[in-house]
Amino acid sequence: MNDSTIVNIINNYQRQIEMYEHMLELAQQQLKLVEDQSPSAGEILAERHRLMDDISSLNKQNQVWQETLCQSMGIESFSLSHLSKVVDAVVVEEMGQLLKDLGLILQKIEVVDKSIQDHLNQQLSLRNRPRATHSSAQQAYQKGSKPKS
Repeated sequence: MNDSTIVNIINNYQRQIEMYEHMLELAQQQLKLVEDQSPSAGEILAERHRLMDDISSLNKQNQVWQETLCQSMGIESFSLSHLSKVVDAVVVEEMGQLLKDLGLILQKIEVVDKSIQDHLNQQLSLRNRPRATHSSAQQAYQKGSKPKS
């Protein structure tokens, strides 16, 4: 059971990585659409939300397997240091690489999402700038045309 549980956890992380890579692609597409001020950026955002729901389900299943593994192997928590005491070093190394890859993808997504947020904020600030009314324009003109003393 322990070996199959570890395999399930590894496969789950691999699937999460694939899904996060897809999330990164979507984020990059979304950034391009936001930069181009395209209205279809919302469609990509909806797809990202669906993908995040799927990833969340995978993560919940992985947590169950991790808890089961910890209980059956008598380890305190699911960490590489604890795993290294009870499973083969090759498995720990593979798990470590998967977690590293997962972290790198998440960092890339974060960078793209920050760019998206910056562009959206910039677009909002341009849109929300106070517009000149006829009376404010007239006042500015009159103020500017008064002779200076």
